[in-house]
This record gives sequence, C-alpha cells and structure tokens, in this order.
Amino acid sequence: MKFRLPIAIVLLALTATISCKKSDGPTTAEFQAITFKFGPDATSITIDQATQTLKNLPRSCDPTQLIATAVLPTGFTVSPDPSTAKNYTTGVSYTVTNAQGNTYTLNITAPVYHAVNNPYGIYTPKHLNDIRNGLNDSYVLMNDIDLPNLNAADAVANVGISDYATYGWFSIGATYVNGGHVIFRGSLDGQNHMISNLTTSYRGSNGNPAGIDPGRNGKSTDGLFGFAAQATFKNIGIKLASSGLIAVATDGNSYGNVGALVGRADTSTITNCYVIGIGPITGGQYTGGLIGSARNSTISKSYSALTPIAGTYAIFSTTDGGGLIGWAVFSEIVDSYSSSSVVGSVSVGGLIGIINTTSVKTSYATGNVVETPSNTVTSLTAPNILGGLIGSVTSVSPSTSTIQNCYATGAVIGANGSNTALHQTTRIGGLIGQIAPTSGPVSVTFSYATGAVSRIHTSATVPYLIGGLVGTTPNNVFIVSANSTNYWDKEKTGQTTLGGGNGALATDNTFTTNGKTTVEMKAQSTFINWDFSAVWTVAAGKNNGYPSLRSITQ
Repeated sequence: MKFRLPIAIVLLALTATISCKKSDGPTTAEFQAITFKFGPDATSITIDQATQTLKNLPRSCDPTQLIATAVLPTGFTVSPDPSTAKNYTTGVSYTVTNAQGNTYTLNITAPVYHAVNNPYGIYTPKHLNDIRNGLNDSYVLMNDIDLPNLNAADAVANVGISDYATYGWFSIGATYVNGGHVIFRGSLDGQNHMISNLTTSYRGSNGNPAGIDPGRNGKSTDGLFGFAAQATFKNIGIKLASSGLIAVATDGNSYGNVGALVGRADTSTITNCYVIGIGPITGGQYTGGLIGSARNSTISKSYSALTPIAGTYAIFSTTDGGGLIGWAVFSEIVDSYSSSSVVGSVSVGGLIGIINTTSVKTSYATGNVVETPSNTVTSLTAPNILGGLIGSVTSVSPSTSTIQNCYATGAVIGANGSNTALHQTTRIGGLIGQIAPTSGPVSVTFSYATGAVSRIHTSATVPYLIGGLVGTTPNNVFIVSANSTNYWDKEKTGQTTLGGGNGALATDNTFTTNGKTTVEMKAQSTFINWDFSAVWTVAAGKNNGYPSLRSITQ
C-alpha cells in the first residue's frame, strides 16, 4: 500500500529548505571605490580596483610604516583599522562591509621608492616644496598644482614656506655668497601637468624663510628652481601669477640667473617645458622666460609665451636677457620658441640674450625686443646689443656656435638717451644683434627675419650699426663666396642691407641680395636650397604666410 503525503505538507517542507539556504550568511557585495588618505599629509588616493599597487607616493610616506584613514560612505566599515601603521610593501588586505552587511576585499600594495621605476609623487604645494628636502631624488607631478594666493587663509601652512604670505615662493636650490650653494641634482617629470600661480619677490637682507637653507645667506638665482646641476626636467607647465617673478628691488639690487622654471641650469636636460601667464619676470643679469642661464645643457621642445598687460613687457633684464633663456654656453637649444617680449640692455634677444659655443636649431622668436629706454650715464661705454632671435653670439675656438633653420618676426627697437656714444655703437639686427669680432667660428644658415628693425636715437655721426639680419658681424659669417642661405624681409624690417655699419667693418654688412619683398618672403621658391620636405613648410594661414618649422606645432 503506497502512502502519499498531502500536497500542503510537501510545499511546506520545500519552503523550509529554501529558507535555510538563504540564511547561510552574507553575500559578497559589489566592489565600490574607496578613497584612502595616506601618510602624515593625508594624501588622497582613490582605490578603484580590488587589487591595486600604489606607485608614486609622496616623499613624506614610508610604505613600510604607513598609516591611512578611509573615507567611507555612510554605513560602511573597514577592517583592519588602517590608522595603525602597516607594511604595504608586502601587501595589505582590507575587508569593506557595506550598509547591508555585505563585504568585499581590497588588496593594496605600495612599493618602496625607486628613482626610475617608482619616483616620489607630488600631489600638493607642500609636496612640491618638500623637494628641497630630497635634492638628489626623482619626482613626478600626479596632478595640477595650484599654489595659493599670498593672502589666502593657511597659505603658509599649505605650502610650508614661512614668509610665503609676504614674498611668495622660495626657489628650490640657489647660489649663495656665503655658506655654500644648494643644488638640485634630481629629476622632475610633470607628466604634462601645470604648476599655477607661481610668484616670487626679492627678499634681500630679510634672508631665507625659517628652516630653509640654514647657515646660508646672500642668495642669488631665482625661479621655481634656483640652481640645478645634472638634473632633468620634462613635461612641465608653469603659469605665473599676475604679480610674476620680481627679482629686482626698488633700490636696484637684484637676483641674477632668473627664469620661471630654473634660474641656473648646469649640465641639465630640459624637455617639453613651458611658461605662460600675464605676470612679468624682472631680474638682473641672465634673466629669461623659462631659464636664466644654461651651461652644458640641452633644451628641447620648450617655450615661453607670456602675455603681459598692454603697455608692459613680459621680461625685463638689467643685462643679458632673452625670451626663453638669458645666457647659454656650451649648450644646445632645439625645437623651441618664445613669443614673450623682452626689454633690457647689453645683450638682449627674442629667444636668447647671449650664446657662447652653443647650437640653436629649428627654433624661433616672435616677441618684440626693446632697448632699456633710459641710457643717460655718460661714463657707460659698452654698447647695447639687440637681436630678434639672439642678442650676442660668440664661441671658443675651435668649437662653433651654430644657428640653423631659425627665424625671428618680432620688432627690434633701439631706444633714445643722452649717452650719444653708447647709442651710436649699439648693434641692432633683425635676427642677431652682434657676432663678436673676436669670436671663434660661428655658422648662421637657413634662417630669416621679418620684424621691424629701428633705432630712435638720431645723430649725424656714423656708423649706424643696424641691419636686416645683424647689427654687425665679422667677414663671411652670413655669406660665403657672395652667396647667403639667410633672408630678410626688406619691407617689414625697413632695412636694405644684411648688416649695419659701413663696408670697412665686414663684407657681409653691405650685402643686399637676400633682402626680399614681403611677397617674395612668402614664396617657397625664394629660399634656395632650403629643405621644405622635412624642415620647413609654407602654408596659407600659418605663420602669416611666411615659412614655418615642421617640428614645432604653431
């Protein structure tokens, strides 16, 4: 006889079985990103993967003894407590429980610092300032850095410079009169991020901020970095505050070697770096938009594009100033440019103030170059030297200074003043102010100038050292066997001869053949033997119709 349970009892048993299975424990929750704040500076990093390696922690973080706090959504908990120091180099696992009681796991690893594979990360202005405490290390910008306004609440605390509210930034590294130099010898990769609102002022006898470069005084050099040697800078943008870099005091004292990125760069490499903004840069000898002076260094794919308010200039240098670099010696500049205007005396150039035994290739300048408007000291006999691209060029024999595939389009303007002797001997050229008569070998090829070249000072006494390409030059620098590879727009420059002065100064000075009309200067056929397949191009709507360089995006 078969016995059958009632259907109601069977359904009740199934229901009980199903209910037991549902209550076996909490299910795994869906992963949700959590922000952790690491180290003494509470650096925020989002953990957006269940298993994540944290590279590029700031210098203040020790991954072998690292504390953290977790920023959790309402109702969430994390275990174990991240505020207890842990060794992240071997990995740390956290269990996160959500508001419903369900869990998921985070596995976080933080390797130790390595100069190449794991540089220190810069996340905040305070981290940027902390570079000075590790001058031989490597760093990367992890995001844009916006330096606070001088009058901002907690500006001093957020940057870490005690007199920031009065003087702004204090350069990382500097030359000192007493106490020895402080030199940055590491590397900084901006990873195409920008450092904004940079401003500095001349501190003079007020000395260094508390705790910075103790035992040293008499600072010179200024910029984000003051003095760098055997250093590497790349992929860094700098935007100046409207107050700019003011390295000259009202009494005339000043810092020399001034630039937005670095005041003095020795044996260093600078690649894909730039400066923008409306703030001016005002400094003593060797002041440039990006670099004050460069020695035994390589600068490539870098630029200065400062746009000051109307009626002012981007860069003022007491002597030897340039739109990109103030002075370059035994260096190489390639694929770089400046659109910043420059005013100064002695050697002033739209791109570089003065070069010595240096190569400048595939580069240009578009900013105006203006002589300091007041030259009244009658005892001053040294001439000013103004060039649309470079102020003064020289070299140490047997080495050569080379300018190749370059151009200048800015106006070059001599000033007036009562020192007649000085103004009569000032050299003014559309491309170069002067090639020193005692220089070693200099080569200038495949280059041109189009900016207005003029002098305000007038005198019945000659010579006037002014020309479409150069103020004055020794024989056969621009031309060889009556042939020249360099050109100038004789209509725009207002100059019919290559160089200034009279024929007795140099054969080049009386050369007129390569002065062309504006229409001719915009025709590719004008430029004999120029490389328009790989180096140059002429395109409507680009560079106002004049030849432009393929290697630089314009």
